Amino acid sequence: MPRQRSAARVLGPYPNRDKWRLVVRDERGAESFVSYATKEEAERVKLALTGELRQRQPRTIAEAVQAYELYLRDVKQNKPTSVRTTIIRLRTFFPDDELTLAEITPRRAASMHLILTRAQSVDSQRNILAEARTFLKWCVQTKKWLATNPLADIQGVGKRRHGKPQLRIDEARRWLAVASQLAEDGDAGAIAAMTTLLLGLRSSEVIQREVRDLDDGGRQLWIPDSKTLAGRRRLEVPEVLQPHLRGLSEAKLPNAPLFGHHWRDWPRKQVKRICELAKVPTVCAHSMRGLHSTLAIEAGTTAHVVASSLGHESPAVTFRSYVAPGTAQRANSRRILTVLKGGQR
Repeated sequence: MPRQRSAARVLGPYPNRDKWRLVVRDERGAESFVSYATKEEAERVKLALTGELRQRQPRTIAEAVQAYELYLRDVKQNKPTSVRTTIIRLRTFFPDDELTLAEITPRRAASMHLILTRAQSVDSQRNILAEARTFLKWCVQTKKWLATNPLADIQGVGKRRHGKPQLRIDEARRWLAVASQLAEDGDAGAIAAMTTLLLGLRSSEVIQREVRDLDDGGRQLWIPDSKTLAGRRRLEVPEVLQPHLRGLSEAKLPNAPLFGHHWRDWPRKQVKRICELAKVPTVCAHSMRGLHSTLAIEAGTTAHVVASSLGHESPAVTFRSYVAPGTAQRANSRRILTVLKGGQR
């Protein structure tokens, strides 16, 4: 159970003969008394003293995280899902939220991080550490609740894994053949899974699509809102996908969900289902997004175009985490051979 803490506070006013008394109690429970001629005067003094004590009192992690959540939501206007993820990560790093900020010394912060590295994967502990460091930086720079950031010098442990296993070309062809057959029968899950491969959509972007996002007779798909500015884009829909998306949009209102109401993990489950039906290795929806990048680069699409299609701010992100190793070199070799044989770049 969390430790019980006493906080300095002002009690009253209480009638005391012909005056009104305030009781000022400090953190140790010691009390002092002060009296005023009228109740109104006592109330004014209580309000001022309470505000002063609140400013002097060390804030708990719980109080600071609550304030940070409001900041992310109302000032930065982050998406609700992003805010929830941040708060979950902060609560993971700071399991005892009754600790005060002042008690998070560099030594204690290092101990918290050590516990985290033993309980979480490399990617998870690095992401959680980054969120905790940013939160404490906000406490220092924006709120002035701390003089220094106790996590400033603590570094993540281990090497991040970039990219996920991808299907090979023949496997992807079998997968797409099965998905297309299901889509012909109006299977919304199969159509959603196809968008992760053919359009390189994130799972969140799939489930958030509305009917009105499908434009120009099904030839274009708008992504008007994303976690980054670069993620807001308009994509050309491949011909093989157009009739399936048009079929899903029929008889629906403009703001209706294109694929219906689903949780974020729905596209992942659909991709896995089709992997099992096609008898290919099981991969996730994000892997299909990576395969989309790999095939595009293999086909000669420039890195900037592929990054833009995925909603990345830089091709470096695309190559680091999405494109299979060696893809760019193979594509470049083919382009060189084409030029040497008299073709165009």
